[in-house]
Amino acid sequence: MADRIRLGIIGASPTVGWAHRAHLPVVPAAAGFELMAACTTRMETANQSARQYGAMMVFDDYKSMLAHQEIDAVSIELRMPAHYEITKDAINAGKHVFAEWPLGRMRMLVNSFRAKGVRTIVVLQSRAAPAVMHMKELIDSGYVGEILSCSLRQIGSCALTRDSGRTWQRDVELGANTLTISARHVIDALRFVAGEFKQVSAKLTTQVSKWHETDTDEMVDVTSPDNILVNGILENGAAASVYVASIPFAGNGLKMEIFGRNGTLKATSGGSTNVGPVKL
Repeated sequence: MADRIRLGIIGASPTVGWAHRAHLPVVPAAAGFELMAACTTRMETANQSARQYGAMMVFDDYKSMLAHQEIDAVSIELRMPAHYEITKDAINAGKHVFAEWPLGRMRMLVNSFRAKGVRTIVVLQSRAAPAVMHMKELIDSGYVGEILSCSLRQIGSCALTRDSGRTWQRDVELGANTLTISARHVIDALRFVAGEFKQVSAKLTTQVSKWHETDTDEMVDVTSPDNILVNGILENGAAASVYVASIPFAGNGLKMEIFGRNGTLKATSGGSTNVGPVKL
C-alpha cells in the first residue's frame, strides 16, 4: 500500500446523499488519505464531483473502480440496501471498506473480511460529537460520582406522507429504520458515556402502520418499528432506560440524563427545555 490510503468513493454524487455533505469535502484535507476516484452511476456527475473535490479518476461502474490497482480502499455512500453486494465485491477485490451506517446484512461478511485480510469501518457518529465527548470526560473525571441510573429519550417526527423514492424505508427487511439508525446512534452514545450493557430487555412497536405514497396516491403497509423501548443494567451496576421514537408530532428533541451520587449530568437538544451543564 502507498504511504497514503488511496480512496475511491462509491456514490460520490456532488448534490445528493451523504458523500457531498460529509465525506467528499473532508477527504482531501485528511492526513493519510488521497481522494483517488469518484464513482456514480453517471459519468456526468462523477466528472462534476471530481472537478469539485479533486478526485484523480472517475467511474460510472463501481466494479471497474474496484478492479483498479491504484485504489486501496472504498467508501460506500449509497442507500443501505446496496451496501451488502458492493461490500462483498470490494472484499473480493481486496479493498478496505468504509461504509455508512446502518450495518444491515454486512454482518454476514465478517469472516470474509478476515479471510481476505482487509479492514472495515462502519460509521457511528455520536462518539465524535463534542458535547458527547465532553459528557464522557465529566463522567470519567468523577463529576457525578458513582453512576446509579441513566435515561435517554429521543423523539423525532415521522412523515406520514412521502414519495415512492423514500417509502422503501417502511420495509423492515431492508434494514433502514428508526431501530437501525436513530436508536443505534443514540444507544451507542449512552454506552460511550455511561458504560456497556450487562443485561437488557427491549420492546419494538410499529405505531404508524401505513404511509401515504404521494406520487402514486396509495396507502402502503409499514413493517419497520417506529417506537423502541430498552431497559437494562450496565456493567457498572447502573439502571438504564432508553426510549427512541419516530412519531407524527410537532417537535424533535433528545434528552439524556445520568444520575450519580455527586450530582446529575444532562444533555438536551431540539425541542427539549431541560438544559443542564452540557447542551447539545
